[in-house]
Amino acid sequence: MFMVAALHLSAAGIPVIYCTDLFHPHDDPDDHFDLATLFALPELEVKAILLDQGDKQLKRPGAIPVRQMMHFTGRQAPFAIGLGRKLASPADDGRAQPAEFQAAVHLLLKTLREAAGPVTIISAGSVRDLCAAWNREPTLIQRKVGRLYLNIGNANRRQSEYNVDLDPQAYIGLLRSGLPLYLCFCLPMRQEGSNALYSTWWQFRQSEVLPSAARELQNYFIYALQKCAPEELDPAQAMQADLRPWRRLVWEMDRNMWCTASFLHAAGRTVRKAGGAWTASRRPPSDAPATAPFTFIPARIEADQSGATTWEPNAARPNAQLFKVLSPQDYGPAMRDCLRELLGSLPHAP
Repeated sequence: MFMVAALHLSAAGIPVIYCTDLFHPHDDPDDHFDLATLFALPELEVKAILLDQGDKQLKRPGAIPVRQMMHFTGRQAPFAIGLGRKLASPADDGRAQPAEFQAAVHLLLKTLREAAGPVTIISAGSVRDLCAAWNREPTLIQRKVGRLYLNIGNANRRQSEYNVDLDPQAYIGLLRSGLPLYLCFCLPMRQEGSNALYSTWWQFRQSEVLPSAARELQNYFIYALQKCAPEELDPAQAMQADLRPWRRLVWEMDRNMWCTASFLHAAGRTVRKAGGAWTASRRPPSDAPATAPFTFIPARIEADQSGATTWEPNAARPNAQLFKVLSPQDYGPAMRDCLRELLGSLPHAP
């Protein structure tokens, strides 16, 4: 029986392990916005960052934006690259893969062993390293993982999705694990039809969000979006440079997003409307109206051998909590306003 896990809040915050398919140059720069969102939520204590798809990380290192974000915020956390090949089966523990790609699984297990209490895991990308770790030490993971947010999958039944296709066997393995999953389907990408209510996708124009961010943070996004070469412009120096002439190339881009709601929910934030705009409150007033545009509901989610998903909301035997949009007209504007607020207040090093 799936049980909803309570948040574990230590004196420092909610311990979090973040798994991301973050690259430089990027596949999709939504991952750069997600990293900034993670660091903009001070109640999330980042314990480790796992960089997905280790073979690609060697060529296009996600370590570049990670180091930029840590330099900007002054917050530090260990990070490591993950397994380089797809798992052969849901039971594959990844040990047969080269040693250079084992660091992320080792870091995950080490972080859980050292944790005083339950840890929240947030994943964007394949779930390869998570499944491999589960297959190595299931007792440890079952005991130490409080919530596992997976941004993956397609609400249109039996249709493919990019993150699932990265490693279908890993996806199947985690769906069968019995862990406290919070499933956030990434597709479909339009809020049309009943299945779209179960997709986290939203979109914004970057000029609606970035102007309120600190100059160094604007530079972080410009550096990513323009795919600057590190040998031509040093990543750390770029944070302090005058990149204003490039803003007009960036501001008018539209950005597809998927993971914002999972970060807000993991942090225990309450999304509500206040003064005509949406906000993600840490401690909303007791009389604040319940206007949240999304929620999670119990569901039964399964996948066949190719990773194609079937699911049943409000199932009698749930194995996950499933993301659901409550108000389609409010969801996108709410995520946009919350992201703008978070990026505009992102704490940075003096």
